[in-house]
Amino acid sequence: MAILGYLMFGSEVQSQITLNLPTNKLSSRIAIYTTLVNPISKYALMVTPIINATKAWFPYHSNKRLFRHMVGTSVVMSTLLVALAVPFFGSLMSLVGAFLSINASVTLPCLCYLKISGSYQKFNGEMV
Repeated sequence: MAILGYLMFGSEVQSQITLNLPTNKLSSRIAIYTTLVNPISKYALMVTPIINATKAWFPYHSNKRLFRHMVGTSVVMSTLLVALAVPFFGSLMSLVGAFLSINASVTLPCLCYLKISGSYQKFNGEMV
């Protein structure tokens, strides 16, 4: 990606791809806003199971609306505090995300194929 950016924009290429897009075009604005909305929506999807598990610890109070909002707010605030307190938190999360993505997209399908086909019982070229 970096090589393509350099070939397109020359030595004035910036670190984020959205900074290289012209801001006066509608298509560029849509691309920038889509890029901004993506992490926000992913965060909401990823934090929902954590909030639900936290609410399950308190079954007596989980039906109260104020309690549910307080749990959600406290989980979001705690992740914000951790992100601000830990140096290089973004780099750590990028590393974890890349590791989990490669496992989910490469390793896991291969393991499922071996399990379904029964090839895992014998060591051969297909298993390698």
